[in-house]
Amino acid sequence: MSEVFDKRQMLKKIYEIHDQLTQKWALACKIFCSDCCTDRVLMTGLEGILIVEYLQAQNLNDIFQQVQTISPDKRYHPKTTINQEARLALNDQPIPEPEESPVHLCPFLTNDQCSIYPVRPMSCRTMMSSTACNKTGQAIMTSFQMSVASLFYQFIEMLDIGGYYGNYLNILEMLTTSPETHSIQLVLIKSSLLKNQRVYQVMMPPEHREELIPIMDTIQNVFHTKK
Repeated sequence: MSEVFDKRQMLKKIYEIHDQLTQKWALACKIFCSDCCTDRVLMTGLEGILIVEYLQAQNLNDIFQQVQTISPDKRYHPKTTINQEARLALNDQPIPEPEESPVHLCPFLTNDQCSIYPVRPMSCRTMMSSTACNKTGQAIMTSFQMSVASLFYQFIEMLDIGGYYGNYLNILEMLTTSPETHSIQLVLIKSSLLKNQRVYQVMMPPEHREELIPIMDTIQNVFHTKK
């Protein structure tokens, strides 16, 4: 069993843990609700592998053509990974803001439904709201829900140590671009991506510590039982 295969199964398990947790929350999110579905999605390369495999298995390879419609220089690019942010915060250093970019609809939307829903990345899973976004103009999340999201982000990034993190469209292009025929394009894509980092400090606000620690322990068990 390859390391990639092991990590892929571990990622799926972490997704399951998150989904089981959020099923208990009162959310307004439902089918055909796609107000939050934009191209401002960040993920790891490992998450991208799950998406690529799903598209191939479902014979949805033509969707990759839609991915190409948003020029890389007009995409939303982070300047730090979530674990880099945690380390900067620990050292009381400023966290650089991403550059402003136009907001586009997610190219994976089909009739207001996500065509990759079973393998959507964690940043999509954690985008939720207690009220309909079309009524407020934004997602309404509690501080605890945001803390939970950060916790999952940190461990998913560590799971893909050695891999890349960034805009999901760039990740997918990197995974599906042939290095032999598109070497220049591949270099340009990778130049906007960041290297995943280990968890040096878990971002856990004191007021949420008691509830977050059991969740963190459950996530860590996935790492301990990977074989």
